[in-house]
Parts: sequence; C-alpha cells; structure tokens
Amino acid sequence: MDINRRSRTNPEAANAMAHHVRTAAITVAALVLLTGFLLASLWLASFFLYASLRINPLRDGLWGWPDALLDWHDGRMLDGGRRLAGAALLGVLVAIGGPAMGLYTLWERTARRRLYGSARFASEAEIRAAGLL
Repeated sequence: MDINRRSRTNPEAANAMAHHVRTAAITVAALVLLTGFLLASLWLASFFLYASLRINPLRDGLWGWPDALLDWHDGRMLDGGRRLAGAALLGVLVAIGGPAMGLYTLWERTARRRLYGSARFASEAEIRAAGLL
C-alpha cells in the first residue's frame, strides 16, 4: 500500500482553488481601489464646496459635503444646490479623472512605436567589424 498516495492532491483541484483565490484577490483589490476613489472624491467635493462658500477648505472633514447636502435638502441652506452639484462634479472629476488620465498617458506612451526608428552613431568597433575601416 502506498502511504504517500493519500497525501497527494489532485492537480485539477489545486488549479481550481488557485483560480478562485486569484479571482477573490482581484475583487478585493478592485473594491479597495473603488472605496479609495470614492473617499477621495468625497473629500475633494467637501474641499471645493467650502472653497466656494469662502470658508477655509483645509479645515473641512470627510463629511462636509454630505452634511451640506442634508442641510440643503432640509431647507437650512438656501441657494446651495448649484454649489453642491459643482463641488460633487469637480470632486469626482479630480479624484477619478486625474488618475485615469495619468494611467492613460502611461499606457499610451508605452504602446507607441518610434516613428523613424532609433538612430545612433556606430562605435569604432562596430565599424571595424563591418569591414568599413
């Protein structure tokens, strides 16, 4: 009787498990990134809102924009709808659009071929190896 037979694992089962672990890791990473972008856009929206209200925006917190939105909804903040919408739009554009544009620039730059090749001067050793000297 082979004692090691019991300790061997099925390679197909190991592959399936690795696939599920990889999928779960990618999902968790995507959720962490999404949460980070949403929190950054919320903070930036609060920053832009306080700046438009001529209040020191560096003293705002993460919940400045939602608090102002609730105040506007309850009628305690008059004529703040445009500022709230503008601050939210700017916050989302800066927090998500900025990194997206940076990633696109890096991706586009790496995929670009050189238009005319890469020219350089030959060294003396290369000229001698070609038999030109």
